[in-house]
Amino acid sequence: MFEAALGGAKIRAVLTGMGQEHALDAAKRALAYRPDLCISTGLAGALRDGFRVGDILAARLVSEVGEPVAVAGHRELLATAVNCGAHQIERLATSKTLIARVEEKQEIGAQAEAVDMESYVILVEAARCGVPALAVRAVSDASDFDMPYDFAKACDAQGQIRIAGVLAQVLRKPSGLPALMKLARDSRAASRRLAGFLDAFVGTIAERLIPIEQDTVAAL
Repeated sequence: MFEAALGGAKIRAVLTGMGQEHALDAAKRALAYRPDLCISTGLAGALRDGFRVGDILAARLVSEVGEPVAVAGHRELLATAVNCGAHQIERLATSKTLIARVEEKQEIGAQAEAVDMESYVILVEAARCGVPALAVRAVSDASDFDMPYDFAKACDAQGQIRIAGVLAQVLRKPSGLPALMKLARDSRAASRRLAGFLDAFVGTIAERLIPIEQDTVAAL
């Protein structure tokens, strides 16, 4: 957990690690402080054509892959994100497993515009605690990009990707190295775009943080 001050607001950034289990644990710890709002942010994969690497997506709804029940992002936070340059999408899907292949993306793309592995459980926990929340993600891989390796197998106990775990897969399958290098470049570019967006977004919210009214958080 990292803390910083922005104007009169205190910002806490919590690194969750990959996957719902790690995200839920981190959300419970972070929300124990009873923050004024919660932003689930990071990288996501695009599921449909038309989204480019680095696009910032703010989701109206977040659900688990294949499930109809969704959690709604806070309307005021969503409107602010759009005003700061994010693309509003109807639904972000959260997957329990890494969505690696184009065929998988096409299948899930019937339900949502983008996919991650954390936001649903974070927004559910925020709703349970009565904290306004929103999922904002930057596109790191387009809908036509196949992941070259299984990054879930390269994660440690905290859900962080370890280089040694990736290198072991590269040695077994060196043909995937060009795609890995592309993903690394695209992820860095998306992270820089996301950082710039969050500076503007959080700064705007901090100027008029209180009060933010509780919103409807559950939807079908």
